[in-house]
Amino acid sequence: MEKLRGRLGDGESVPWFDPASGGVEARSLFLLEAPGQKSMGAEAELRRAGSGIISIDNDDPTAQNCWTLRTEAGLPYRASVHWNVVPWYLGTANRIAAPGRTEIQRAAPFLHEVITLLPALEVVVPMGRKAQTGWATYQQRYAPKVHTLPTWHPSPRVFASRPAARQEILEVLQQTARLLGAA
Repeated sequence: MEKLRGRLGDGESVPWFDPASGGVEARSLFLLEAPGQKSMGAEAELRRAGSGIISIDNDDPTAQNCWTLRTEAGLPYRASVHWNVVPWYLGTANRIAAPGRTEIQRAAPFLHEVITLLPALEVVVPMGRKAQTGWATYQQRYAPKVHTLPTWHPSPRVFASRPAARQEILEVLQQTARLLGAA
């Protein structure tokens, strides 16, 4: 992780794994789009400082949704790690941006680096279309045997526009818990 952060030393900030999560021993990976402002550390130029880690303990609504759904599904936090298909923050101090095709392609080698840090990985849950696109390209080439359970992005905006999304995400997390023998 430190090498990845060092290579992206051009002003882009890459958050750390949450030390309370499964880290490199995680058996499941929740893959979102790109880090939000609350995961940016103090070194992130022109951005609001947050925790500096990708965590469901961060003070933002998407993290809260992840925390609540994981708890409801009975999935131990130590069994998983959260990451992003694009590991660096996109946007400005006032506005987050979604990754486009160029960012997803540029990030592919970094996703490979992160996946190689997870030798016990059994299940990947790409959350949202951007994460699903990035993971599908990666999985075909490098991880064809990993269980993939795509679902909605857990943002409040998705929950507001698609009332069934919350239940669908919960069902995917319950399935993840079953696959890992946690339920």
